[in-house]
Amino acid sequence: MNDTRFRNKLNPKTKAIITIIGLIIIGIILGYGISIFSLQIILTELNELPIQIPTMRIDRSVMYYTGALICLAVEIMLLIGLLYVYYDSYRKTKSRFLIGMNMFIIALFIRAVLSVLSLHDIATDYIRVTPYLSRTFLTPGFTELNFIVYVFEIIALSILLYLSME
Repeated sequence: MNDTRFRNKLNPKTKAIITIIGLIIIGIILGYGISIFSLQIILTELNELPIQIPTMRIDRSVMYYTGALICLAVEIMLLIGLLYVYYDSYRKTKSRFLIGMNMFIIALFIRAVLSVLSLHDIATDYIRVTPYLSRTFLTPGFTELNFIVYVFEIIALSILLYLSME
């Protein structure tokens, strides 16, 4: 009973900030966990190659891959939060605009999930052709420019979630 009173006393802005920070932390943990499991498969294939790849290049690739998965997991968690907010608002108001927003969020969610799945496939396929290219699994999907795009997407989703929860 005290918990309900405390929750009602929280300022909507404070609730929004706490929710965003919580979703980002969950996304970081989830993304790091996914990267640990998928990197085991990728590094196993990398060790089976007939050529030796410098450790520095492998470490750099692992860092890019882990960072990309963490960013995508954070995006997915923020999209889940937005979907919940818009669905709850739709349930209360039955607004057609909110149906469109939910469809938009679902499309972004599907894109983010497919990006996570394709990131692993790109890395493993690239390893298979590595002997012919003599490079590590650093692909066009793992660049500094992509991290700038990921950060802007995370900031945009955070702002949208904050404004939607206000």
